[in-house]
Amino acid sequence: MSEAKPPIPTPIPTSVTQQDGGVGYGATPTPVRTPRLGLVAMIAAIAVFVVSLILAGTLGFAAGPYSTRNPGGFNFHFNVGDPNPTVNALAIGMLLHVFLGTGIGLWALIQGIVATASNRGRRFGIVAIVFAGLAPGLSLIVFFLSTAANLPPV
Repeated sequence: MSEAKPPIPTPIPTSVTQQDGGVGYGATPTPVRTPRLGLVAMIAAIAVFVVSLILAGTLGFAAGPYSTRNPGGFNFHFNVGDPNPTVNALAIGMLLHVFLGTGIGLWALIQGIVATASNRGRRFGIVAIVFAGLAPGLSLIVFFLSTAANLPPV
């Protein structure tokens, strides 16, 4: 009798193409999805929320004495390049507050949406969406309330 060896099993291809263009053997590993994207979005959104409220209160409190009362409320006109250096600084501060808050807030909002949709920190992404969405409205309310609280007397 001869000693017959069993045939060598050949691997079964699971994917036809890979990045190198050849036949793949074995399952391709799935990328690990960490919650880091959502966490970064949440931190940015909370930072924008807190800083925006603080700046709105500070700018509103400082703008109050330079505002005028009307029968229906109050009015303010702040222009960059105003001869009064305080009004000029307030105008620049308000513009920076709006533009930087909008830019970072939109970035945090979009990153929160991506994190929620791609399941890379879904809970953190939802918190980021909520805080980034609430920041502009609450900031405006805080600005108006702090300005109204510090208006000059009639």
